[in-house]
Amino acid sequence: MTQQAPPKDGPPKPRRVDASMSLLNNLMAHPLDEGYAVAARTRPKQDRPARARHRVMLIAATLVLGFLLAVAASQNYRSAPEAEKQRRELITRINQADTRLSTMRTQQAQLADEVRRLQASGLSNTSSGAALQQQLDALELQTGAIAVTGPGLKAVVDDAKDADKEGRLLDVDLQQLVNGLWTAGAEAISVNGHRLTSMTAIRGAGSAITVDYSSLTPPYTVLAIGDTGTLPARFAQSSGGQWVQYLVSNFDVRMTITTEESLLVPADATIALRYAKVSGPR
Repeated sequence: MTQQAPPKDGPPKPRRVDASMSLLNNLMAHPLDEGYAVAARTRPKQDRPARARHRVMLIAATLVLGFLLAVAASQNYRSAPEAEKQRRELITRINQADTRLSTMRTQQAQLADEVRRLQASGLSNTSSGAALQQQLDALELQTGAIAVTGPGLKAVVDDAKDADKEGRLLDVDLQQLVNGLWTAGAEAISVNGHRLTSMTAIRGAGSAITVDYSSLTPPYTVLAIGDTGTLPARFAQSSGGQWVQYLVSNFDVRMTITTEESLLVPADATIALRYAKVSGPR
């Protein structure tokens, strides 16, 4: 029996397990399209130095920017203690000025009371003087030149407990509340100890509310002297009362209103005498 020689080409090669995935393998082996590869090979060589220069310029610019930022950060770090020191000194000066202002207003109120007592003692000697004193008392009550005591309404309003921008009281809110009290029949009103007169301004200064150019902090205590039998109900029906109630219901602003048998509304310490002069011959 003759043995057959193996074919010249040798034994058949084993079939690859992933031969059926030739398309996927080709994509993995050649991820770029042939057109891109040809374009890369045919790109002019002079473009390569230009790209290298651009890369060097980008790295240099990044280094310069990093250096400048480091210098700025170092300067801010060194100047921070000095800025904090100036801030503390400014706060101290402001507090000292507020203290001096409060002291001067107290002295002014004491001197005004003394002048008023001397005036009353001088006018009480005659009947015409007594009538004039009664007239002065009524005018001083209306203008806020004297302190007033009596029954009335006490309203305490404050920002929302978790106060965001909408839950914070503004100057217009305090204006509406005060105007509602005037409409309801209040005879004298004060806010955090500041008497309101026809010359008083309620304004906003940044995030603070100022009354008579003095910055106030919440809560705001509003005292209004008037008839306790009608003042609360008339205030609730006024546009100012409804405005504040809208804030309470929709923005969680806090407000408590109570009637008091005796309230003290101080005089306006900044009030000054103003009178008209007749010009020309009489």
